[in-house]
Amino acid sequence: MARTGGIVKRLATSTILGCAFALAGSYLNTAKAQQTDTVSTGANEQSKILFSADEVDYNRELQTVTARGNVEISRDGRILLANTVSYDQSQDVLTASGNVSITEPNGEVTFASYVELSGDFKNGIIEDIYILLDENTRIAGTGARRSNGNFTEIAKAVYSPCKVCEDDPETPPLWRIKAARVLHDANEKTVEYKDARLEFAGIPILYSPYFQHPDPTVKRQSGLLTPSFGSTSYVGSFFEQPYYWAIDKSKDLTLRPIYTTDEGPVLASEYRQRFDSGEMEIVSSVTNDDNDEWQGHIDAEGRFDIDESWRWGFDAEQASEKTYMSRYSFGSPSVLTSNLFTEGFRGSSYTRVDGYYFQGLKSEDDRDTTPIVLPHAQFHGQTAPAKHGSYTTLDLDALSLTREEGTDSHRLSAKAGWALPYIGSLGDVTKLSLSVRSDNYMVSDVSRTDQANYDGYAGRLLPLAAVDWNMPFVNDQGSFHHIIKPIAMAAWSPNGGNPDEIPNEDSQSFEFDDINLLSHDRYSGLDKAEDGFRASYGLEWGVYGQNGGYTSTMFGQSYRANKNDTFAEGSGLEEHMSDYVGRVTVSPNSFIDLTYRYRLDNEDFSARRNQVSAGIGSKDTLRLNLDYVHFADDAGTDEFNEREEVYFHAERQFNQFWSATAYGRYDMDRSDPLEYGIGFVYEDECFIFDGRIRRTFYEDQDLGESDEFLFRLVFKTLGEFASQTGL
Repeated sequence: MARTGGIVKRLATSTILGCAFALAGSYLNTAKAQQTDTVSTGANEQSKILFSADEVDYNRELQTVTARGNVEISRDGRILLANTVSYDQSQDVLTASGNVSITEPNGEVTFASYVELSGDFKNGIIEDIYILLDENTRIAGTGARRSNGNFTEIAKAVYSPCKVCEDDPETPPLWRIKAARVLHDANEKTVEYKDARLEFAGIPILYSPYFQHPDPTVKRQSGLLTPSFGSTSYVGSFFEQPYYWAIDKSKDLTLRPIYTTDEGPVLASEYRQRFDSGEMEIVSSVTNDDNDEWQGHIDAEGRFDIDESWRWGFDAEQASEKTYMSRYSFGSPSVLTSNLFTEGFRGSSYTRVDGYYFQGLKSEDDRDTTPIVLPHAQFHGQTAPAKHGSYTTLDLDALSLTREEGTDSHRLSAKAGWALPYIGSLGDVTKLSLSVRSDNYMVSDVSRTDQANYDGYAGRLLPLAAVDWNMPFVNDQGSFHHIIKPIAMAAWSPNGGNPDEIPNEDSQSFEFDDINLLSHDRYSGLDKAEDGFRASYGLEWGVYGQNGGYTSTMFGQSYRANKNDTFAEGSGLEEHMSDYVGRVTVSPNSFIDLTYRYRLDNEDFSARRNQVSAGIGSKDTLRLNLDYVHFADDAGTDEFNEREEVYFHAERQFNQFWSATAYGRYDMDRSDPLEYGIGFVYEDECFIFDGRIRRTFYEDQDLGESDEFLFRLVFKTLGEFASQTGL
């Protein structure tokens, strides 16, 4: 036997985890020394081996090479570490012992006390195996056998992603799977168990003679998903067993067969596909209910790029009946909107063409009177600033709206504008705006007050002149600064801009508030226009700290020269002088965030509209969010009559793992609760428990009040177990 040190002149070749371990040596009379060398295997000159050890022995007679002390072998991204490594060239067998670890290129690490492998690493045995997989998942066993370079079979195995208690390592993890045998298929990326039992806190809770799941490196794979079950007063008891189908790399499908005791089976599905130019998702369901009627719904969305400037897309939403989606827990929308569109962005111009189809789900909605919009084309363009900063704009709008019964409207609108902003020597900001708009309609069956319905052409020409002004005053106080800014607006357009022959389709919902106080035209659409002379004034004040905290307020009022029916009674704009509108925001730090918006009567300052949104505290102690809204009976809103409602949401993080929430919605006008609920969540590195109790008092046509109990048990890396119960 010869003991070598320094540079190894001749290395013999072997393999571990696909790495060739080449060791050979010539006789050198030197003592123990650290040595490193790089060699090429005969089989593949491109495969390099990096080898280092404190000591290497080469036995010519037995044809064995033994490396001791901090042995490290690296090849093709794989690294073997051990106290001792020995290679028998005659038997083509490699053994490693003492703190053995093998790191794969994907980050997977295998630990063992002893490893014996064939030279090509396709077969071998491992003692006291411990494998660290993706997401800190671990598999341990008394021993393992590797076959055909693909299958690794582990005896008396334990699988768990949960951390072991550092203070008491003997304490079982929160959950684990114990099995007599575990087979890991590297090619199929699956983990199979034989005689498996799931333990929770060391207590067996589930047994299966066979169990399989993808290994943690798999992000998507076809197979059964976690089932769920429960009951509701609408469909009775139900059971759902989803199946996930990974069709290919760009598309997949989730089938969700649901069996209900009262309404029969339901088949729901979710289809997703990505394209080079975009993506698409289709959610749908179908059932034959207890009345032997086919019911279903679809909710599809797609977005696709045409080129760098243009894209197109669609939304398709339809249901067979108004309460179908609420009944089967597919959502509770009030209207379903189907939309086909294309839009383009180029410089400062924007173009969009839409088609709309609506399905109202309220009891009073009628398909025959619901409009179809096809098309609605819009264009907005703006020039670059010219001399003195002026610029021009052009807006075009074309719309065709039809119904089975009721008013039809076909509109063509064009607006040309010019604006000149100016900043004065005192810091005052003034903007002069001039525009002219032409609206042209072909209408039929337009309802008019005290007149017969109108069919034919209607049009108007709307010139507009407006001036906007503000002047900020800033006072720096070191750690904070004040800003006081008076604001004003004046606009004029001819009276009589809303003839009865023009139907109002897109400006029905109106709300006067601090946001549109300074708008030249407070209507959001084109069918109605604000006319005559009007002016608004207001004052903004704020104090801002260096650490991001601030308090701000705004107060204002509007004046209209004409007192007519342009705005509805109770809107706040029906008189010459409008109601007062404003807001107050207080946010000194991350623990307090308060916003109050209001509209006050212009004569007695009584509240006609109040909105409060507040967030107080932190999750570590108690975070409380509160929303309050109040509409007076004469507030002039088309959507609600008198309404006073409060909603609160409280959240507390008790410790690193436990948190709780509670919420409620209360109708203060009727002194009735609308809904309330509580929830608890536990989450650590390997497990989630989410439990919620909810009660609702809403009534929707043939659906009444409901109580629900929901919970989720998520075993990370395996799946989740969920239940929903309506009492």
